Amino acid sequence: MQMLGLVFAIAGLLCFSPSAFGELSVEDLEKIRQIVSEVEVRLGERIDEVEVRLGKRIDEVEKQLGDRITSESQALGKRIDFQGHLIIALIVAIIAFVAVPMGIIVYQYNRNRDQQEAEIRALRDQQEEIKVLRQRIEELERERLIQA
Repeated sequence: MQMLGLVFAIAGLLCFSPSAFGELSVEDLEKIRQIVSEVEVRLGERIDEVEVRLGKRIDEVEKQLGDRITSESQALGKRIDFQGHLIIALIVAIIAFVAVPMGIIVYQYNRNRDQQEAEIRALRDQQEEIKVLRQRIEELERERLIQA
């Protein structure tokens, strides 16, 4: 309770002190305005400096990013070109690995077919010769029987 009384006593003294009832003169207000305007000017200058530095930094970062994007896009373009050529080479290799054996098979098939057709023609010719020779033998045997 004594503490509460002490707090109220100190608060009362502070409220009733002569500086609490003091008024600001025009000169005091002018000094305050001058200080505030000086602070505003200094802050404006600092803000301008910071804006200039930020503008330079932003320009540097934009240039670095532009260079980086350009170099990465060129590298990506080279990789895409390489991969495109690789895909084309693989397609050609696959076609070659499939087409060459198929071509060989077709060539051998056609050659065998031609040989077989030639053999079949030869057999037919031989059959025709056999028929002709049989007929000739039969004729000769008939002539021989007729003469005998």
